[in-house]
Amino acid sequence: MAQPKWLTQLEMARQAGVRGFILTGNTSDLVYYEGSPLVPCRVRYFIGQWLARDGYDVYLYSHARGLQRLQGSGDKQTVLREIADPRDLVQVLRAFSEWLRRRDARLALIVDYADHLCPISHGTNAVLAPEHLLALQTFHAWGTDDTIRAAENLVLLISHENQVNDLLVRTGSGYRVIWIDLPGEEERRGFTQLLQTIRGNGRARDFAALDSDFPLQEFVRTSGGLRLSDIEGLFRQAAAQGSSVSREMTRTLKAEVIRQLAGGLLEVREATHGLQHVAGLPHLKQFVQNLRWRWQQGAPDLPQAILLAGVPGCGKSFSVMAIAHELQIPCLAMRQVREQWVGASERNLERVLQIIETLAPCLVWIDEIDQALGQRSTGESADAGTSERMLARLWEFMGAMRHRGRILWVATTNRPDLLDAATLDRFPLVIPILHPTQAEVPELLRMLAQQVGRTLDFDPNGFAQLPNLGLPTVRALQEVVVKAGELADIAAGQVGAPITKDHLVQAAQLYKPNYNPLLHQFIALTAIRMTTFHDLFPWQNGVPMPEYLQPVLNEQGEIDPLRLANRLAELQQVLLHERIARQV
Repeated sequence: MAQPKWLTQLEMARQAGVRGFILTGNTSDLVYYEGSPLVPCRVRYFIGQWLARDGYDVYLYSHARGLQRLQGSGDKQTVLREIADPRDLVQVLRAFSEWLRRRDARLALIVDYADHLCPISHGTNAVLAPEHLLALQTFHAWGTDDTIRAAENLVLLISHENQVNDLLVRTGSGYRVIWIDLPGEEERRGFTQLLQTIRGNGRARDFAALDSDFPLQEFVRTSGGLRLSDIEGLFRQAAAQGSSVSREMTRTLKAEVIRQLAGGLLEVREATHGLQHVAGLPHLKQFVQNLRWRWQQGAPDLPQAILLAGVPGCGKSFSVMAIAHELQIPCLAMRQVREQWVGASERNLERVLQIIETLAPCLVWIDEIDQALGQRSTGESADAGTSERMLARLWEFMGAMRHRGRILWVATTNRPDLLDAATLDRFPLVIPILHPTQAEVPELLRMLAQQVGRTLDFDPNGFAQLPNLGLPTVRALQEVVVKAGELADIAAGQVGAPITKDHLVQAAQLYKPNYNPLLHQFIALTAIRMTTFHDLFPWQNGVPMPEYLQPVLNEQGEIDPLRLANRLAELQQVLLHERIARQV
């Protein structure tokens, strides 16, 4: 196993003459790789030992502990002897300002929790506390000092929150920013094998074993997103409980760890169902089946982004999870990354993208993309260009060829009419998710009843059309089934009674749709207009066309683009008049 990418980057930059580094990302983790000359330890101590092997006298400073000599050979403690109080930041900075310029010193200063010494100001740096200004100006001066550059002495700032002041992060500061990734498969496998070896050497009380039906390779794949310290804690916790490490324990820990790492900006969704649990949607099923086969074969031209567009409550979210399950990759739900502070939104996005890249292969889900990302205007937006910069960065990341076949972006929207051209351009595959047809309703009724733990004591095939459900949604059918179960319980005097035909009809008659059928038609027709290929239309797989398509068909029974545009304009005008009438 090769050494971690970040360590290689640090060494290459050091050989190229870089003397200042900002380490961010997974900086609180253990460092271990097969063949490492050092035992697993935290990043700051690993760097100290690594540099000491190359002859450096290494010092570590933090607010909490002050200055301490971390590693070194011989009696090189001159720096400490010149400092009366190792906790006094002023004394430490003054002393190292002299020593870092010396070519014979061969010093390395590691500054832990650099975010707390040189924090982001969320505005002008002049508002920072005097202590922060002193540290910021001193570190910046070190980075741009030609005398220090000519020496081989090093300054390494360790960030735990990715909040180091922009003055040090920006180009020209003299500092190279290095992101420490979460451990990859090889690192997780090697570390897990190390723990099992330690367990086999008489320390079974310290580290548990894996479940007998949870092989190492599956654990390595399932644990993607966990830090090495998390894996160590998982095996220790299981040992303390007298149990082995199970899938459920690993998945639960993984979801919590990723949520914390991403600051709530990413959420791991466990894909527990596949296509067999999706009722209807034959066009989507066929597409996913083909995608799964090509994904497994490593096709070079796999899609990088898919948009599921259609009416609310018709299975888009459910389908996203089925896609992740079929591809056997984790589903990461992307949350709102915007904040009010200057630069915070961009940093949030970068953090999310770096975690996504580390967790690949994965599926990234952007729900309600019309609201999550907004629109890119023709000029600079009212937020000083933040929206434009964020969208440009996101589109760049999504389109990177290195991510093809490793990161699949899937977006869902209930309002495809609100998406701008730039967003649509990044989703070359648009698949419509429409209302269930009369042929699909019976299958849906059976599956929905099963999902809520109910049984039907009749054949639902005769229920293509239910009262009050001329244009049904999956959510509406689910509500009707739940109501029918309630009526069945009351009639039988016991909970869990089978649903009869009369119960279902009565529930449908009681149902009051809470959506506007005209708006749903408008959304469905918009999704149809945006669909990328003809074979992605539902009716290409034997499903009949919905009735609201009749006004837009030509003499050959095909969709006429002009008629479709005219019908959308008509519906838009009607909906506008309705909205105005409600406001009067």
